[in-house]
Amino acid sequence: MAGSERRGPGLAARRAAAWAVSESEPESEPESRGPGAAAAAGSPPAAGPAGSPPAAGPARRPRRRRAPGEAATRRRERERRKEQEALEKRRRREAAAAWRLLRPERCLRLMEVCADPGLLKDPGSDAWVKVLSSLDCKYSFEPQAIPCSITWRRNVPSTPSTPDGPTVKTEEEKEVLVLVEPEDFLKRLFSLTQSFVNAPSASQPDLNQVLPLAGLEGSSTKTYSLAVVGLDAYRRCNQEQGRQRARSPGKQSPSSPPGPELAMTQEEILEALVVLQLWGNTEVLFLDTWQEFGQHVSALTKAIAKRPYKRQLESQELPFCTAGAWASGVRVEKDGTGLWQVWKRQIQQFNRVSPATAAAIAEAYPSPSLLLQAYEECGTEDEKRLLLSDIPVKSDVSGKDRRVGPDLSRRIYLFMVSTDPDLVLDLST
Repeated sequence: MAGSERRGPGLAARRAAAWAVSESEPESEPESRGPGAAAAAGSPPAAGPAGSPPAAGPARRPRRRRAPGEAATRRRERERRKEQEALEKRRRREAAAAWRLLRPERCLRLMEVCADPGLLKDPGSDAWVKVLSSLDCKYSFEPQAIPCSITWRRNVPSTPSTPDGPTVKTEEEKEVLVLVEPEDFLKRLFSLTQSFVNAPSASQPDLNQVLPLAGLEGSSTKTYSLAVVGLDAYRRCNQEQGRQRARSPGKQSPSSPPGPELAMTQEEILEALVVLQLWGNTEVLFLDTWQEFGQHVSALTKAIAKRPYKRQLESQELPFCTAGAWASGVRVEKDGTGLWQVWKRQIQQFNRVSPATAAAIAEAYPSPSLLLQAYEECGTEDEKRLLLSDIPVKSDVSGKDRRVGPDLSRRIYLFMVSTDPDLVLDLST
């Protein structure tokens, strides 16, 4: 009892001090963040010891009530965003797949060469068919709108939007190649020359005499070209027969007499070809053998196959910045590897600058910014112009060291610092 009596006065004193503090300056309780915070906020303030006022609790925050259907609206918004993201991924995959089909190594497989069966009548046609079969593309023989002509089709597989797989879309190309026999070509050309010689100067020549296109559907959207195989040999043969008939006028030749078209001069033929090119946008190609004809068809097929790929490259923002050694470009990695090669190539674009000279300048100043800093450190204009003139250049041919020289140093300086777009750098041109 004695111990409890000794502790009693001290405990009573501490309680009295605590009541005094609570009556004068009520303490604020820290905000509860535990799971029971909501319950504590909603319950009435706890009562203190007997006879004391209730403790002041934190201010009650009103709970925001959600509008009817707000949860469903948010759910629909999330589903809509997911659908948009999935659609965007699908579009990117389709664009990547279409781009892969346009690559030069794959675009030729989509082409189909359609030749008229009349091209097989000549005994030498096996040579060009052999060249055609060596291509990595399809070819077929079917009747064409113009006899002895060749057209091209592109079989493009579309996006697989159905469970059955991708569907093939066939596109007709605008190029049409027409093979004309030498005799028939000279007759048509002679008729054309007679029509615009006798016609007024302002009238348009009748090109249907060379290539009859009046009754063909869609001929205005096509690009026609003519190929003549063996024209020079045909003219030489007829000229030789004419000289033989002149030597022996008594002998009658079993062949028909030569027509007036064989008397056409080279100037008249060239004049008629110019008329075809200007008025009809028709190109005429003269070939000596069927092998050359096959090579021309092969080259034309490859050019038509690569056209969508080239058009896609031109539609980009910087089509000249190509990636790959095949385009003589320099690939720059993310870590900066290749920038020195780009700088050297830029210096080499100046006139009369060899790779060794460009490499020497790039080794002395590895970047354009370093070269500009060197120009700023120079005191006079003459010193800036001659800054690069004494850089040694190692020659692989003669083995003797030479220098860049003042002319190239001046041109590079003017190119780096001049703001005049019309300034001529090379005074020797």
